Amino acid sequence: MGKFLNWVLTLALVTVAWAPIAHAANPYSAAYAVNDSIITNFDISERVKLLRALGAQSRNIQQDAIDQLIDDRLKVRAAGTFGLVISDASLASGLARFAVSQGTTADALWAKARARGVSRQAFDDYYTAQLLWRDLVQRRFRQTADPTSVELDNAINVAAAVTQRSILLAEIALPFAERGEAATIAFAERLARDLNNGASFEAAVQNFSRSGTAANGGQIGWLSPERLPAAIAAKVLGLSSGQVSDPVRVSSGIILLKVVASRTLSSALQKTVSLEYAVLDFSGRTDAVASATNMQRGLDQCSTARSSPDNFGPLSGLFGPTSVNDVPTDIALSLARLMPGKSEVITNGDSVLLVQLCNRTTDLSEPIKAQLSNNLFGQKLSKLADGYLLELRRTAIIEQR
Repeated sequence: MGKFLNWVLTLALVTVAWAPIAHAANPYSAAYAVNDSIITNFDISERVKLLRALGAQSRNIQQDAIDQLIDDRLKVRAAGTFGLVISDASLASGLARFAVSQGTTADALWAKARARGVSRQAFDDYYTAQLLWRDLVQRRFRQTADPTSVELDNAINVAAAVTQRSILLAEIALPFAERGEAATIAFAERLARDLNNGASFEAAVQNFSRSGTAANGGQIGWLSPERLPAAIAAKVLGLSSGQVSDPVRVSSGIILLKVVASRTLSSALQKTVSLEYAVLDFSGRTDAVASATNMQRGLDQCSTARSSPDNFGPLSGLFGPTSVNDVPTDIALSLARLMPGKSEVITNGDSVLLVQLCNRTTDLSEPIKAQLSNNLFGQKLSKLADGYLLELRRTAIIEQR
C-alpha cells in the first residue's frame, strides 16, 4: 500500500508540474480577454502570418498582431451594439473593392494568405472587422465629416497654388507693318528654322525684334503654364530648353518664343484661369510709347483705365472676367507675367498698348474639386474614427491571460 501511495503522489506532482507547460503549448488557450471576448494564441499566430502575407514590415510583428486583434474585438463589439452585421455577400463585395484599391483581386489576396498557412476563418475575420468598422464610422460620423464650405475653399486655394512647371520664355516680335503680312509670316518661318539649327537667338532679337523686351534679350520672364493661352501653351510646353516655337500669330504681327529654361515645382493640377484686365490703345500716336509710359504712372488698380477707354484707340476697353484662352495672344502673354494691379506697355512695331491686369482668378476643374472634397472627408472621418477607437480602448476591460 505504501508503494502504491508513493506512486500516486509522484504522478500527481508530475501532473501539476507539467500543467503550465501543457497550457502554454496549447494554441487555443486564451492569451487576452477583451471585455467578454477571448483572443487565443492561435488567433495571434494566424494574424502574424496574415500580416506577413500582406507585406507588413515591423520590428515587432507579434505585438502589432496583438494590438490589431484587440482593436478588432472592440470594433466588432461596437458595431454589434448598432445592429451591424456583414453577410457573406457583403464580405465578398467588400473584399473585391479592397483588392481593386490595391491593384489586385480578392482571389489573389486569399492565395497569398493561404500560401503563408493562414486559415480562411482568420482571413475573413480580418476583413470583416474592417468592413464593420467602416460602416459604423460612416454611420456615426458621415454628417460631421462632410467638409464645410470654408474648409473646401481653403483646400482649393492651397491646391490652386500648385503648378507643375515654370518656364522662362524669351520672344522675338515681328510686326506686320514692317514687311507686310505674307512676308512677315514667311520670314518668321525661316527664322524659326535657322534658330533651331543653331543661329544666335540673341543676335536675332537685336536685329529683328520690335518689342520692348528686346533691350533685355527678348526675355519675358518665368511664367506658370496655366497662365498662358492655349495657343501659346500648345507651342511651348513640348519644347526643351533652348528650342524655339513655330510662329505665333498675334493681332499686330508674329512672335517667336524660345524656352530659355524650365523647372518642375510640384505635381500638376488641372486648373482654369480667368482674367479681368484693361487695355489702352496708343497705336498711331506720334509719341505713343512716351504717352503710354506717362499714363502708366498714374494707373491705380484699374480705376483710371476703367474711365478712359473711350479716349483711346479701338483695342481699348475693360474686359472680363474671361478665360485666358479668350484673351488676344499678345495681351495674354503680357498679362501672364503681371500681378493684379500691375501694368506694362507692350509694343510691336506701330502697335503700342498699355495693358493692366485688374484681377486673376485661378480655379480648379470640377473633378479636382470633387477629389479634394473626398480627400477632406476621408481625413476628417479618419480622425473621428481614431478618436472613437481611443474612447473604446479607454472604457474596455483588457486583460492578459
